[in-house]
Amino acid sequence: MANQKKTGGSNKRNHEVAPVKYKKRRSGDGKRKRLTSKEANIGDGKTRLNKYLAQAGVCSRREADLLIELGSVTVNGKIIVEMGYKVNPGDVVKYEGQTLSHEEPVYILINKPKEFHAITDDPSKAKSVGSLIKNFCKTQVYPVGKMERASTGVLLLTNDHDMIVKLTHPKHDVKKIFQIELDKPFRREDFDKLTAGYRNEHGIFIKVKEIAYLGTGKNQIGVEIDSQLNRITEKIFEGLGYSIKKQDRVYFAGLTKKNLSRSEFRYLTEEEVKSLKMLG
Repeated sequence: MANQKKTGGSNKRNHEVAPVKYKKRRSGDGKRKRLTSKEANIGDGKTRLNKYLAQAGVCSRREADLLIELGSVTVNGKIIVEMGYKVNPGDVVKYEGQTLSHEEPVYILINKPKEFHAITDDPSKAKSVGSLIKNFCKTQVYPVGKMERASTGVLLLTNDHDMIVKLTHPKHDVKKIFQIELDKPFRREDFDKLTAGYRNEHGIFIKVKEIAYLGTGKNQIGVEIDSQLNRITEKIFEGLGYSIKKQDRVYFAGLTKKNLSRSEFRYLTEEEVKSLKMLG
């Protein structure tokens, strides 16, 4: 992919999405787009304080209401406990004494390589997804959900805490598809067990939406899951006596790794963001 285009370095929201390869990235690729008129309205006297906190990356709006109620937030040196308080231009908003700066929502899709940690808060850590995007995106973003170091594939990164809460909450059936290689052939009788559902030895109810063989080898499985349990694929297969040799997440909440090689990443399009916000 030596001749590929740079990702919308200006982060333009359009249909054309070109990936970025970490090792081929230039310093100029990380330029940010201008705020849209809607995004620029944060702090214009019409923005509720809980939304301001959420978009500043502190927490979700629901959690922000609790912080405000507890008196943990100040505006211009005054503790604010009013739920509907509006933030005005020039207001200095602090949480636990730290001044907050609002940044526009950022959504990055990355095809996570194997043996990379799904962490972003320590970009200096070798073999972390944070180290891959550190020169591309200066905004602090966070992974949506857990992803094991040995796993590869679709991983969403964002500073939109409302989005993170929504896509990881158990009440939302967020579709995930994995391609898995097992240590031995998958038994036919285990298909019915997983699609019907059962309780494992730890009392956890295990069920998958769809499961099928991939190719001619019976140790390669495609599985669709909507559970939000941590290490769910491990619980599914190791509970039946299999070990996972390889695991690739090829689909998450409508997002795929199409046109993204390992270690490549891009901003989501406006249409993709809208689709995520409509889930649930």
